[in-house]
Amino acid sequence: MPTAGPNRPSAFHVAGGQLGTVHQEVAHRLRPDDPGSGGAQVLDLPPASGGLVEPAFPEAGAYPFVPHIVGDAERGAKGAFGVTD
Repeated sequence: MPTAGPNRPSAFHVAGGQLGTVHQEVAHRLRPDDPGSGGAQVLDLPPASGGLVEPAFPEAGAYPFVPHIVGDAERGAKGAFGVTD
């Protein structure tokens, strides 16, 4: 059975939220003030790389985040942002 780690890609996704700012490694991939930017849905990362996102949420609530490799989410690679007013 494969395991998550530095030898597998990942695709970070926040259900119900937008990724307003996205950095992959040290490069900006998306900024909220970019022309035509509506926000990103996913940050995909190759093995052993890193990234940073600044999510935007439309209202208070719980917003789950998961990788798009469903088997990894089923093994526990998931969580939720709790957003309050």
